[in-house]
Parts: sequence; structure tokens; C-alpha cells
Amino acid sequence: MQNAQCLGILLPEDGPSDYEWYELNQRPGIGESLPTIEVGKVLSDGHHEHTALMSLGATDRLAAVGEGLVKEHGAQAVVWACTSGSFIGGLEWAFAQSRELSQWLGVPSTSTALAFRDALAALEYRRVDLLSPYPTEVTDQLVRFLGDSGVTVDGLQVLDCPYAADSHRLDIVASVRDFAMAHESGNPILVPDTAINTLERVEAMSRAAGRQVLTANQVSLWAGLRLLKRNGGPIRYLQALAEVSAPGA
Repeated sequence: MQNAQCLGILLPEDGPSDYEWYELNQRPGIGESLPTIEVGKVLSDGHHEHTALMSLGATDRLAAVGEGLVKEHGAQAVVWACTSGSFIGGLEWAFAQSRELSQWLGVPSTSTALAFRDALAALEYRRVDLLSPYPTEVTDQLVRFLGDSGVTVDGLQVLDCPYAADSHRLDIVASVRDFAMAHESGNPILVPDTAINTLERVEAMSRAAGRQVLTANQVSLWAGLRLLKRNGGPIRYLQALAEVSAPGA
């Protein structure tokens, strides 16, 4: 039976056709435990560069697509599922982006950057290691965003992917394993960028790293479920986040 709830996902349309969000509801044993997920594609060239990302994250640009998710598909909450397009202007910019989008669409909204912030707070992590697919300039902005959120980055590796399509092609499990070996600690490892398909790989990444791994799509889904006042339930790839109940649930 189809779920009565609908979660809207705003996703950059930047090339790859096999982003995991597109088929999430069709996955056996997983899709039926989720709300209906509708994806709205925000036109993007996928460039990991400051000016391009600021333009991509403009509220009116997001709202133009988000309106279709709400009016045509009945989305009751919306997540801007783009890490760099939600932290690039800083923490206050991210809050304003989410607040303005909520006001524009008339439903609660959040973003991947804020989802990382909220997930780390919920799990009481204050120190992390960061495996960044972005170039150095964009990575530096993410480190500042996390610092302003009360989170210190200890271990850091910059993979220097100029475009989202480059991130998408990464062997992310191997990258996490090598990073964990080079940066031994008890910190969780953050893997940003929603262009990287990670939901079915989170368990493998955590085993390879020997510690908690939090990814962009993982925290985005978790944050969306919280907006709908659902908890993670049995969804295996939410791991520890599944035990953090939704507000008011």
C-alpha cells in the first residue's frame, strides 16, 4: 500500500542519471518503509566552485522547482539535497536559505548541510574526520561551517573533484578505507556530496573504517523523515541515526 506521506527532494540536475534518490521507493525491503519520495531537479552544471554554488543555492531557484513538489505531488516536507549548495554561504546563509524556502513553499524544509549539523548534534559528536570530495576552497568553507556549528575537524583529506560527476565516479568504499587508515581516530567520518551514492554502501564503509560513517544522502533522508515526524525504523543504512526519534514522535 502506498504511503500517504510524501517527502520532496530537491536535487541538482548535473548529469548522472543513476542517482540513488530516483529509485529509492522501488528498492525491495526498503521502499515500502519510506514515505513516497518525489525528486525535483534543479538545473546545475555540477561545478564545485563558489560562485556557481551560491547561484545554485539561491532561494528563488530552489523554490521554483519546490513548488511543483508541493502543488503537484503533495510533498509535506522538502529537503534541499545538496551539501555544497547549502553550506557555501556559511551557517547563517544556510539557516536563511531553509527558512525562506519553508516560507515560500508553505511546508517545513531543511538542507543537507543543516542535516549534517543536526545529525552530529543528535549523536553528540563534536569532533569529526572529513573526507571531502570538493576542491580546497570549497572544503575550507565546509570546515568553517562545521566550526560555526560547534564541530571540530581533525583528520582531513581533499579529493579535489571539480564537478559532481567526478564525485559520483569515486570508489567511495575504498576511499573511506584508505582515509581511515591514514587518519586513525575514534571520530566519525563525514562523507559529503549527495552526488555520491552511499545509502547501500554505508554499512560497508563503516566496516572498512572501523567506525561510524555519516554521508550526505544518509543524513538528508534522516532529516526528511524527522520533518515528517517519523523515525528511522528498521532502515538499515540509517544506522545509529535510526535510533534518534523524530521530534514529537
